[in-house]
Amino acid sequence: MATTTVKIEIVDDEKDLECIDIKAFLWNEHSDYTSLPSTMSVFAVIYTLIVTLGVLGNTLVILSVIKHRSLQSVRNIFIVSLSCSDIVVCIVSGTITPITAFTKVWVFGAALCKLVPLIQGASLCFSTLTLTAISIDRFILIIYPTQRSIQKRHASQMIALNCTIATSISLPMFFKQNLTPYDRFCGEFCAEDWGTDQSSRSVYGTIVFILQFVVPFFIITFCYLMISLRLGRGMLIKRSSGEQKLNGPQSEQRRQALKRRLRTNRMLMAMVCVFLICWTPAVAFNFLRDYQWLPEMIAKQEYLSGVVTHCISMSSTIWNPILYALLNEQFRLAFAELLASCRRAYTDAQGETLPSRLSARCSRIVSNAFLDLAIVSGNTRGTNGVNNSSSGEGVPSRNGSIKWRYSTVSASSKLEVGGTNKACSSSLL
Repeated sequence: MATTTVKIEIVDDEKDLECIDIKAFLWNEHSDYTSLPSTMSVFAVIYTLIVTLGVLGNTLVILSVIKHRSLQSVRNIFIVSLSCSDIVVCIVSGTITPITAFTKVWVFGAALCKLVPLIQGASLCFSTLTLTAISIDRFILIIYPTQRSIQKRHASQMIALNCTIATSISLPMFFKQNLTPYDRFCGEFCAEDWGTDQSSRSVYGTIVFILQFVVPFFIITFCYLMISLRLGRGMLIKRSSGEQKLNGPQSEQRRQALKRRLRTNRMLMAMVCVFLICWTPAVAFNFLRDYQWLPEMIAKQEYLSGVVTHCISMSSTIWNPILYALLNEQFRLAFAELLASCRRAYTDAQGETLPSRLSARCSRIVSNAFLDLAIVSGNTRGTNGVNNSSSGEGVPSRNGSIKWRYSTVSASSKLEVGGTNKACSSSLL
C-alpha cells in the first residue's frame, strides 16, 4: 500500500537517500514566516534597495574626497575608510546573509563558509574602531589645540592598525565556522562548531561585545562630552564678552570658526547615534541568543527576528552619506558636482535625444535639491564649511537556528573657489 509519509531510517549508520526539507519542517513545526514566498519577496525588495543605495551613496562619498583635495583632511580619510567598510558590508552581508536566511542552507562552498563570517565581523569591528579614531582626533584638536594634531600619515597608520585589530578579534570565527550536514535534513549548513564546550561560544560572544561596542562607545561618549562642554563654554564666553568686541573682523572669524566646529561636532555625533541605533538590535539579538535569553515570542521566530534586525543594521550604510549631505555644505557641493558631471557625460554620450534631455532635467532637479539644502542651512557661500586644518575635523547553528554574526557598521574644508564652486554653480543654474 502506498504512503505519502517520508520515513527516515538509519541502517548500519548510513542514512537513506531521502531527507527532510528544512523550510517545510520549520513551517510545519514552528510556523516560520521566512519560509513564505510573500515574506521572501518583501525582504528581497528591501535588501535590493539597501544594497543599491548603500553602494551608490558611499561610492559618491569616496569619489568626492578623491576628486577634491580640499576634502582630503584627516577626518575625511577616516570617513573614506568607513565608506569602504560599508560597501563591503553591502556586497557581502546584503547578499549572502539573506540568501542563507531564506534558503536555510549554505550554497556558497566551504571556503566562503569560513571567510564570510570573518569579513562580516571584521567590518563591524572596524567601523566602531574608526568612529572611535574620529572622536579621538576631534578630542585632541579641540581640547588640546596647541598640541600637534594627528597627521594624514598617522591616520593611515591608525586605519591599518584598526584593520589588524578588527581581523584579530574576528579571527576565531574563521576557525570555528564549518560546513557540515545535519542528520535528517537536506543540504549542508555553515555553523559555528565549538565542540562539546558550548560555554566557549558564549564567552567569546561576550568578549566581542565588550571590545566591539562597550569600550569604543565609552571612549566616544567621553570624547564628545568633553568636546561639547568645551565648545559650549566657548560660546558662553563669546556672548559674555559683549557685542562691541564682536564687531571686528577677527572676532567675527573666530565666531564663525566656533560655529563651524559646533556643526561638525553635531554631524559626527549624529553619525555615532545612527550607528548605535542601527546596530543595537542586531548585537542585542546575537548576545541574548548566545546565552539563550531570547524572549519566547522572538525565540519562536528566530529566522524572522534575525532578518529584521539585520535589515535595521544594514540601513546604517545608507544614513552616513545622507548625514554628510544634510549637515555639511562641502559634501553637498561635491555631491551636486558629481551628479552634474554624470549628467553631462550621459548627455555627451547620447546626444540631444529625448532620453538625454530627460536625464539632464532629472539631474538638474537632484542638483537643485542639494542647493536648496544649502540655502535652508542658512549659508550658500561655503562659510559653514569645516575648518581646513591638517587634521581636519546567519547561518544555522547546531540547534537549527541562525547564528547572526555580521558586520556592518561616517565633513571638511571649503572647496576650491577657482574650480569646484564655479563648475558646480554653472551646473546648478
